[in-house]
Order: sequence, then C-alpha cells, then structure tokens
Amino acid sequence: MKKAFTIFSMLILFSLVLSGQNVTIKGKIKGAEGKTLCVYAWSDQITYTEKKIATGKIDSVGVFNFSFKIDETIFAYLKVDFARAPIYLEPGKTYNLAVSCPDCNSPDDKTNPYLAPKTLAAVISNSDSTELNFLINKFNTLYDDFVMKDFATIVKHRSKAKLDTFKLELSKQFSQVKNDYFLNLVKYRLAVIEESAQLRSAESLAKRYFKNKPVLYENTGYMEFFNEFFKNYITDESNYITLKDLHRTIDVVKTFPSLLDSLGKDTILKNEVLREMVVMKCLGELYYTKDYDKASILAMYKYVMENSKFPQHKIIAENYYNFFTKLAPGTTAPLFKLKDYNDVSYSLSEFNKDKYVYLFFWTKWCIPCITEMDLLRKFIDKYGTKVEFVGISCDKDFLSYYYFMQNKKYDFTTLHWGNNTELIENYNVKAYPTYVLIGPDGKIVQYPAEAPSGSLDALLNDLTKIKK
Repeated sequence: MKKAFTIFSMLILFSLVLSGQNVTIKGKIKGAEGKTLCVYAWSDQITYTEKKIATGKIDSVGVFNFSFKIDETIFAYLKVDFARAPIYLEPGKTYNLAVSCPDCNSPDDKTNPYLAPKTLAAVISNSDSTELNFLINKFNTLYDDFVMKDFATIVKHRSKAKLDTFKLELSKQFSQVKNDYFLNLVKYRLAVIEESAQLRSAESLAKRYFKNKPVLYENTGYMEFFNEFFKNYITDESNYITLKDLHRTIDVVKTFPSLLDSLGKDTILKNEVLREMVVMKCLGELYYTKDYDKASILAMYKYVMENSKFPQHKIIAENYYNFFTKLAPGTTAPLFKLKDYNDVSYSLSEFNKDKYVYLFFWTKWCIPCITEMDLLRKFIDKYGTKVEFVGISCDKDFLSYYYFMQNKKYDFTTLHWGNNTELIENYNVKAYPTYVLIGPDGKIVQYPAEAPSGSLDALLNDLTKIKK
C-alpha cells in the first residue's frame, strides 16, 4: 500500500512538472493606469523572437495582480505599450513590483518617433539577497566593472591570472548560492571573456563548455556564449567544410541533412543537438548575403520545422522562417479590426474585396505624414475604383485623432490603431509614415511600399493594368 501511494505521489508530481507552476506578479505601475500589462519572453535566444505568455489589467489606480504558468526559469519583459521592464521569473514565485512609467499615458509620443522600446526599472519589493534578480544584478555590476577595468589588459597580455583572480572573488561573493540558473549564467558569461580574449583554443573551450553538457536554451549566459562562440563559425572557423562545399550543399544539393552531415567530421560539432543549432544559426547569417540561394535556405528551415527530433529546434527554425518571410511579397497580410473617428469598425477583409489596399501608418504630429496624405487626392481620383486607401492613425489619444479629423476632410478611410502595439509589431512599423500595399487576395504586394511622393503612381499603374 505504501509503495502504491509513493508511485501515485510521483505521478502527481510529474504531472505538475509537465503543466508548469504558477508565477504571480502584482504591484503598482505609476503612470499606466487603465492599461494592459503584458508579459513577453523570448521564444528562442538565437533569433530572439518574442512571445506573449500572459496579460493582466492595470486598474484605475495602477494596481495589477495576475498569475500564469511557466515550466522553468525564464528571462522576460513586462511591457506596457512600447515601455518594458526586464525581469527573471522563477516557477512558483510571487513578485511584488513597483514600476514607474511616466510616458505611458502621455497623449502623444513625439519623444519616441522611431518606436524604440523604453526600458523601465521594476523594483521587486519582496526581493532579498537570495532572490535571482538580486543575484544577477549584483553579478552584472561586478562583471561590468571587471570588463571595463581589466579586459583590455587581459587581451593585450593574454593574462589568465586576472580572470582567475576575478573568478576567485566571485566564488567568495556567491559561495552560498545554490541556484543552478544563476551558477550557469555566471559560468558561461565568464566563458565569453575567455573566448573574446582568446585565453583558450576553440577546441579547449568547446570541450570545457559544450562537450557532454546539456543545451541550456533558456539560460541567458549560456546562449550569449553560444552565439559568440558560433558566430560565423561554419564560414570562418570550421576546418571541415570549404566555402565551395558549402555553396554546393546549399545551392545544388539543397537538403538540410546533407549540410548537417557535411559538418559531422567537425570534432566540436559531433553532438547532433549542437550541430543542428549551429547549422540553423549559420543559415541565418548567410540568408542576406548575395552568394546563397534564399529559397533553398528557407526550404531547409521548413525541413527542420517538420522533421527535427528536438522540439526547441522546430521553434528556432520556425522563428527564422517567419522572420525572413514576414511581410514578404505573397505572404498573408496581418488581419486587423479597427474603428474610425465615428466609432465605426472596419476590418482588412472588408477593404480587400476585389481591390488593392494601400495601407499607411501616420500620426498627426508627423509633418511628412500629413504632406504625403495631402498628395493622395490625385491617386484616389485615378485609382479609387481599384485601390482602397486606408490610413491608420497611431496617435495615442483617440480624441486627439478625432479632433484632427474634424478639421481635415480626407477622401480616404482613416482608422485609429486603438493603442494596439501588436498591430505595429505585425506590420513592422519602425517610423512614421510607413506604407504597405496589399493585393485583392489579402497577400502582401510590397513592403515597405512606395510613398505618394515617390514611385507610387508607376507601381499602381502597372498593377491595375495587370488586373485588367
């Protein structure tokens, strides 16, 4: 009976591990009252693709409190609009946070015209000297000071002694720490110094840090070292494949297994898991060079997505594939449903009925945006039966957009973005104005598209003639 109970208990524990554990974040964000707080993590740390893992509402006085599940310790961002606070999250933990976001509720964001992420400081009020964020912040301070003070000397004299002294200091500072995530982060961030200063050979580093070691996909220290060590590795470092062979494998043979096999003789890449990761990273570095066939590289990523034995590698391959094909001609335009200044909702599919859609993102304080919008009248007269012109206002305050539209009598549809940062990310808007041309089938025709003051007339003329 006791044995049966033990087995039953183990099954329950195993199921809990599989389903993850709750993380609770709560506290107050000053300046973001009434907004939504999103939690993002990296889907992988080679492409650094972000994924949303949780959302919670910030109430009218700035208070939030919500929980979600994670399987292991992760690095995450707490995001409000374009502002973000970095944080490490551990399964089963509760984080009491105090965050200030002075610009979150400002009516306009003229101080951030290029939509760059703003970093916020999140103070964890229930943290102590054993908490992971406290430990990492303390280590980062020591690490940065050491690099600023001693790295140049280490490189110049290939001095291992200084690094060994620093390692000894760290071992004393953190002698009581048992957190595996932290210990691995420290280990691999120190390895970055060894690699950058060339204190060990590549073979020695690989044996010390990769051979017979687990791949720590979520550990920021491990992945920082992985990305540094294997940067341009196949083209510049490996002695087991020539550029000629690389060209032949990618552009002629065109199969991922062949490329993987060609590196099987590399002693550093004997491990199949590591080798597959390195090959995917290599393909990503080669994609934008003119020497390799892009379609072949994309086909290789698709092969990994469908056939890899390693679930995380399928994710990495998919992220690469999506990144390289995002908004490419022939891909499906991201859908949206937004309101105009009269509170009437429109969706992309409504505009797409037998028409091209010329989509542009603008703000009322963007002078080039208004200048270009004023030029659209002649295009509407010429192409209005074949092209729908749709402007999406990205002004943060809806009323600001509303009153602007009362004074401007445009002949095209304008919508408000509804402070939907995902829409901006989906259309890769990095500055205003941004233009996108979408075909009647809902597929991207051109991104970024021509501006009204540029070659838009010639482009639309060619397309509408084809349509006839």
